[in-house]
Order: sequence, then structure tokens, then C-alpha cells
Amino acid sequence: MAMPPCAPPEITAVSQDNTGSFIVEGQALPDGRVRFTYAGQRAIGVTADSHGRYKAELPATGLGGLYDLSIEDGGRLMYADGRLFIPSGQAAKAVLMRTGSPSRPIMRRAGVVSVVDYDSAGALGLSGYVAPNAKVQVILGDEIRAEATSDATGYYTATTQIPPPTATDAPVTLIVQAKGQSVTHSFSVSLPNGKPADRIRREGQAWRVDWVLPGGGTQTTLVF
Repeated sequence: MAMPPCAPPEITAVSQDNTGSFIVEGQALPDGRVRFTYAGQRAIGVTADSHGRYKAELPATGLGGLYDLSIEDGGRLMYADGRLFIPSGQAAKAVLMRTGSPSRPIMRRAGVVSVVDYDSAGALGLSGYVAPNAKVQVILGDEIRAEATSDATGYYTATTQIPPPTATDAPVTLIVQAKGQSVTHSFSVSLPNGKPADRIRREGQAWRVDWVLPGGGTQTTLVF
């Protein structure tokens, strides 16, 4: 008899308690063992209940936490669709960072531009919230560079291209327009310093996360 597929764990809520620990709640396979790996080989595991609900308390260090999330079920291992980043003091801005795709905010919030991702080739993605089922235009310079439509919750993603970043900061200004909204967002892009490694730092109003991709290389995520 074929075994049912092992579905990746989902994250439904992230918060930070008065001791500073992050509290992550989500949904997984009933009775599945959910594992959070961080800081190399350190790990915290919790077991989902009979309905698949789980709750984990994770340590917060420095500017935030970066975690790999997986589930083990009957000897099978399935990873979540991305790496979890939680900014210290702003757990509601937690995002699931995805390879080659715009990162997704865990919690719904009003930011028109919530996250920006870019790589060494200049591929740039962004995501955020606008009005539900709205047409979204992303403008760089005087040119519309990407278009999208938000879903029923107002969430959208868009991708475009910028010149490949170098070691020197290069300013980028984009405008996002959607159903009566027009938001201008400015930031700088540059290649990560040093050898590929996971690094978190503040950059203006954003948390900058340089993170190593599974196949090699790095991707940069800016969380606003």
C-alpha cells in the first residue's frame, strides 16, 4: 500500500513573549515531529497534536533568529518551503525566505512593500499587502517593470530585474501603485561581504539578511 505524502509544516503565527523567546505556532501532520534547526547544528523539536497543531518556543539572539523548519514522519523528512526569519522586537514581521522567489510574510499586515529580495544576478522580488483583488504596478525610474494582481487577502508578489549588485551600495527607488495607493520605497543593494554565510544586520529601516542558498551562493532579503 502506498504511503500518504509527507506534507511540509506550515507556520500560522509568530510572537515574542516577555522573556524574549519567539513563539511559533503552526500546522503539520498529526503527531508529526516538527524540528527547528538554527546556529549550525542546534535544534529544537516539538510534536504536533492529534490535529496537527504545534507550538514551539525558540531562542532569540541579537537582531533576530534564522531557522530551518522540517518535519519527520515515519522516517521521512520534509522541509518547509523556505527559511524562517524572525526580527527581534518585531516578531509580527517574520517572513519565510524562499529560494529564487519573493519571501512571504507570515502575518498579514498593511505594508505595501513588506519584503524585498535580490540575488547576485540582479533578480529582484517583492511582496506586500494592498487592497484585495487589486492590480499592482511596480515602477522603476519612469517605467512599469512588473505587474501583478493581489489575492482575496490583498497579498501580492512581483518580480523584476535590476543591474547586478556590486560590493558598493547602489540606490534603488521603486514605486508600487495599486487601487488608489502609491508608495515610494527606497533602499540600497550590494553584494554580501566576505565568504557566503548567514548574516543579519540593520540597514536603514530594514533588517538585511544575507543567507546561503541550498545549491550555493547567497540571496539577500530586506524586511521592512
